[in-house]
Amino acid sequence: MNETTSISKKTKYTYAMSGMGRDMMYTLYSTYLLVFFTDVIGVSNWELIAVGTIIAVARIWDAINDPMMGIIIDNTHTRFGKFKPWILIGALTSAICFFLLFQDFGLSGTAFVVVFAILYVLSGMTFTMNDIAYWSMYPSFTTDPREREKIGSLARVFASLGMFITIAFVPIFYQDLYPGTPKEAFTVLAGGIGLIFIISQILIFINVKEHKNPITKAKQVNTKFKDILKVIFKNDQLVVIIVAIFLFNTGYFITTALGIYFFNYDFNKYGGVEFMLFSIILAVSQLSALILFPFLAKKMTRKKIFGIAILMISVGYALFLSVGNILPQNMIFVGLAGFVLFSGEGFIQVLVLCMLADTTEYGQWKLGTRNESVVFAINPFMVKLATSVQTIIVAATLAVSGLNEFVINPVQAATEADPNISTEAIRALIAANVTDEMLLMLRTSMVVIPFILIMISYVIYRWKFKIDTKMYQQITEDLLKRVENQE
Repeated sequence: MNETTSISKKTKYTYAMSGMGRDMMYTLYSTYLLVFFTDVIGVSNWELIAVGTIIAVARIWDAINDPMMGIIIDNTHTRFGKFKPWILIGALTSAICFFLLFQDFGLSGTAFVVVFAILYVLSGMTFTMNDIAYWSMYPSFTTDPREREKIGSLARVFASLGMFITIAFVPIFYQDLYPGTPKEAFTVLAGGIGLIFIISQILIFINVKEHKNPITKAKQVNTKFKDILKVIFKNDQLVVIIVAIFLFNTGYFITTALGIYFFNYDFNKYGGVEFMLFSIILAVSQLSALILFPFLAKKMTRKKIFGIAILMISVGYALFLSVGNILPQNMIFVGLAGFVLFSGEGFIQVLVLCMLADTTEYGQWKLGTRNESVVFAINPFMVKLATSVQTIIVAATLAVSGLNEFVINPVQAATEADPNISTEAIRALIAANVTDEMLLMLRTSMVVIPFILIMISYVIYRWKFKIDTKMYQQITEDLLKRVENQE
């Protein structure tokens, strides 16, 4: 029998709503850091490739650091619980690092690359403290699948809201609204969003209570660092989700990261409100999917929802590829493609979160120890690994296609020389330099590569993931019997 004690609305909504501040900060960092370097500071091709390489190499350290942080959290015992201290410490320190990354220190060449490397590694390590602790708290609230789906859906709603607010607002703020230079605009953005992030995590510390659950609070021995690989790789269902999360997130992040470049250089609408309108469409589509998910989960299995989501993603990418080739390139068809695509991705985001949570009990059932922080260390690690691959692909796309050298750099130089240059003049400069070959490579990286990665993710999930409703119920019943026998 599953534990079904209700969770207070205060705890549920504080936890879910705080995700908005977190994702506002992380979206600025993951989506606009490269834009800040290319479109605001202006970097050479070798500096751009160096940045992408550093981000990829930094993930090697994360492969060690993230699970280690999970072990530290699992073995933390304070009067505030094991999650909240790290949530707060990580928020404060990572907000400072993120702020510094969006500053122009007047460096170039090797000095620029070295300073970036130091700040980037520190930002990853400090955000890991917050990220792992935050998501590790999620499966500790309840083992009831329906309650988990509700909390997971709600958390993803606010996280997605934060993400899309940032995606939509940042370009129009630094290109059109802010009265000063783009560099000053990013200082304001990094400082303001960082403050929102910190306040949201303080509210978790004050308002959220760790739930008393006989399974999640079962007495157990502390997990040692040497047991990390055993905890991960002997949990075969966790390994399946690891691969699926990585492939799905990589595809998803490539599409969103190249979106701003698509609108600036392919759609040829530099400035203006088109990208903001597109972001609003995406926000509505994803939020609708996230809100609808708990209702669909009552009517059909998770596998069926996953299949529907993949179909929607396939249609969305096909529409994107057709815009400008078969279909007219206007906001109606671009918006329709985005709506269908991101609705499907919204469903998958909640599905992955729920399935990852289920592998916590599966690992406890199979291995005899509960390691939610180690399990949920996998999620941020896979997100950051996917982000690093995304950054390499985006950097390579911009450099190899010639967009950075022959289009982006001239636009950056023009705005630097004349901060009051008109949008029409920038669009004319883009039109004079951009080529069909550049746009083909941009569209291929934005659409074709992500579609292939997401389809492989789905095949692996259908082939290897075996925890369904019946199996999960049996697992929780067995775990409750073990707890009763220990008492």
